[in-house]
Amino acid sequence: MSSIKASARQILSPILSPLEDSPKPYAYTPKSRLILWTMSVLFVALAVALAAFLPERTDSSVWFPVAVFGSLGVFGSLVAWLGTDKAVARVWGSR
Repeated sequence: MSSIKASARQILSPILSPLEDSPKPYAYTPKSRLILWTMSVLFVALAVALAAFLPERTDSSVWFPVAVFGSLGVFGSLVAWLGTDKAVARVWGSR
């Protein structure tokens, strides 16, 4: 039986493959993954806080930042959890 992480990597391979399949060299530092986790949690917290404190009758365009910050937070969390060292380094633009 496969693990949850292996199943999740298989399901999310369209997101992870472009980050991991590049033949370019990369520089990974051990704190990169921790910083990615921290930034992702902050982005998700910001999205949740924005959504929680919006007035009831707000223009629908206000939901755009909530969607952007939430998407960035989820993307970063997935890469930090499932991605290889190369994927984490590529998120930071390391070459």
